[in-house]
Parts: sequence; structure tokens; C-alpha cells
Amino acid sequence: MPELPEVETIKEDLRELVVGSTIEAAEVLDSALVEQPSAEEFARRLEGVRIEGARRRAKHLIVELDTGDALVFQLKIGGQLLLVPPVEEPHTALMLVLHLDGGERLFLRDQTGFSRARLLDEEELEARLSPLGPEPLEEGFTAEYLRQTLGGRRAQIKPLILDQKVVSGIGNIYADEILFDARLHPRRKANTLSEAEWRALHAAIRKNLASGIEHRGTTVRLYRDVLDRPGEHQYYLRVFEKHGEPCPEGCEGEVVREKVGGRPSHYCPGCQTLSGGEQEQRLTFA
Repeated sequence: MPELPEVETIKEDLRELVVGSTIEAAEVLDSALVEQPSAEEFARRLEGVRIEGARRRAKHLIVELDTGDALVFQLKIGGQLLLVPPVEEPHTALMLVLHLDGGERLFLRDQTGFSRARLLDEEELEARLSPLGPEPLEEGFTAEYLRQTLGGRRAQIKPLILDQKVVSGIGNIYADEILFDARLHPRRKANTLSEAEWRALHAAIRKNLASGIEHRGTTVRLYRDVLDRPGEHQYYLRVFEKHGEPCPEGCEGEVVREKVGGRPSHYCPGCQTLSGGEQEQRLTFA
């Protein structure tokens, strides 16, 4: 599933390869893709507009148009944006084709069919993005923010860091890696974390997302960049889908997989304990 690093990579590709192009026509091949407005109006409003920019907010990919509208994609589980040429034209699972000047086309392909697109004016875009939490790689995201926001809650820490209203852009893959790096069990209750553990969690979030961007995303199954290239971060994963393998830190345990908050979760019970030492403290924060 494209998470923050994958969407960031696609955004940078669009900036390099597509920004400045004009959309000559839009073909909606699967009307389920378009959530706002109607598929017919979506295609009409895209015809003849120039792509002015590309940005990311959380897992939203935002293509800025010269009309003032924003074309907003959520690639969900398996969405791929592919520029043809230089890559070979895809022929299956197509949802959208944007015909660009110069003979290029931007295809949205999704084998799962879950990708969604919206064409929003400035006010609609602001309303869409307003519930989202802070960007974890920006300056305003701090360990103190995490502690103050989550420190009094009895909920499990993994579902909390997956909550896009708490922190933007983290999905299941990076959550498992973050919690392993911070040595936090995914079932730990937020109100049991010490100040040192909040700092470790904050550092792990920033480190793992930055590493994912550096390696151009994680391809476990379907993710590809705009030039149909897989990411490389899957070669650096330590616990995600490593269940049954020895702990990567060399403890005597092995990585396990179980459901936490309804999501498959991977962790080392030896390194990520539910209690013990400093982790036994129960702190209440104002």
C-alpha cells in the first residue's frame, strides 16, 4: 500500500516528468474511481488544463491545475500512476488515462480497484485535508506533541500511530518497522509509555519514513513509481512479513505475526515486551 514514502516518491516523479504538461483529454475507464464530482464532469473539467505542480499531504497525492482546481488521488492498496512513454502501455486494470500534450499519457492502473480520485476547488481541498494530523517529517512534529496528544490514552500504540488524525502518512508496513525500532510492543497502551519511550518513538517515526523516501519506497507487492520501477526499501525491512525468522537484532526470539487493531502486525516479543523495566511505568500527562 502506498504510504508516505511511496506517495512522496510519486510526487517527486510527477514534478520532474509531468508538471508543465497540458491534459488534452481525460478518459475515465472505471467510474468507481471518481468520488467527486461526477465522472462526466471530472473528465470535462480536466480537458485542456495545464498541470502547474504536484504535492503530497499525508497519503494524498495532489496535482495542482492552472484552473485553481486540484486533482487529488488516493492510491489505496495497489494504485499505480504510469507515464507512457517511456514505459510500456499497461493493458489491464486501467481506471483512468490522462492524454498529455507531446504524445504522453498518464495511466492510473489498480488491480485492486480501490484507488480513488477527486477534483476539488480550493475550499473543498481545504475541507478534505483539514482533519489530518501533522506531517511527521516537518519541524512542528515533536516528541512532545506525541506525548501530549496520546500520553493520556489507554488505547494500543499501533492503532494510534496509524490514525491519520494523529500523525499523517504512516501505514501498516512502516508502523511495524517504527515500533520495532522504538522497541515498543504494538499492544502497549499509550498511557504506559515513559518520556524516553516517546522520544524513541518520535525518532523512529522520522528515521523510518526518511529511509523509505531515500530508498524510493517499499515494494512488497504492487507499488511502482511513475516509470514502473519498484522501490528498494523492502530490502531494508526488519520485521514486516518476517514472521518465523530470527530477531534481526540477534536476541533469542523470532518475529511473530498477529492481528493488532484488526491489522496484521509483525514484532519480536523478545525486544518488544508488553512490560518490564522502564516500560512498567504508568504515567498520566496533563
